[in-house]
Amino acid sequence: MATLKAYPNGGSMGRGNLAPVGGPRGTVNGWSKASVRRHKAWLYSVETNELDGQGFGVTLTLRQTPATHSDWMALVQRLQRAFREAGLTRWHWVVEWQRRGTPHLHLAVYAPEGWESPISDNVGRWTVEVWLRLATQYGAATVGQAVVPITGAEGWLKYLSKHASRGVAHYQRQGMPAGWSKSGRLWGHGGSWPTAEPVSMVLDDPSFRRVRRLVRAYVVAEARAAALATRPGSAEERRAWARVSWARRMLRCNEPGLSAVRGLSEWVPGPVLMQMALMAGWAGEVKS
Repeated sequence: MATLKAYPNGGSMGRGNLAPVGGPRGTVNGWSKASVRRHKAWLYSVETNELDGQGFGVTLTLRQTPATHSDWMALVQRLQRAFREAGLTRWHWVVEWQRRGTPHLHLAVYAPEGWESPISDNVGRWTVEVWLRLATQYGAATVGQAVVPITGAEGWLKYLSKHASRGVAHYQRQGMPAGWSKSGRLWGHGGSWPTAEPVSMVLDDPSFRRVRRLVRAYVVAEARAAALATRPGSAEERRAWARVSWARRMLRCNEPGLSAVRGLSEWVPGPVLMQMALMAGWAGEVKS
């Protein structure tokens, strides 16, 4: 038997793990498969139709690398303290590494409707101004920061999904700066985020394999639509068609024993996953 977990924005499915798992977390030394999985599960759980207020996507960088992970985490904590003191509604952050090893932040920040700041005209630019003040000793400069508005209920997910989908092998998730003993937390959130628990459906093996094929067809169709919407000949178009190619191969596996039980985790809305399960013969059994 397999389990399909359907969240508002995505879902995961698999046959489970017979080996003992869990226990206290150890020292955080960079991105792991488990940390990527936990991050995506949280992103899946956010109820995007309830995200209110002004939203902006922000990228924050440094010119110089903090000497230790403690220095870096202290900087991130000071930034979050500024968010709380300013009355921001919610924020979400992800740490990644530049090729030279220096950490940078990808954030989504939301302020209440009518929120005003004396130093900028929106919460995204305000975040950059606060960062430049907090990170002066690390050479943070205006030219290295980026701000984009988050539009629509799912704009936040679209802004962050490419970062959430990166695996451990991506170069921006490899290694740590020289001299660091550990990385510290690599993602987090604060404020009020509307989230929902997943519906955990129990599938027999034939239904499990049918749902996998339906998910692949859905992902291929979504990727093709995105590729056709890009500018012909652009780098964005090449990346989009590369995702189409990946989606077509997403269930391929050279090991027959593993192929039959291989799970997946994708950005397919929960209601769509439940319809797929019903089409595949799901009997309605759920885990409490």
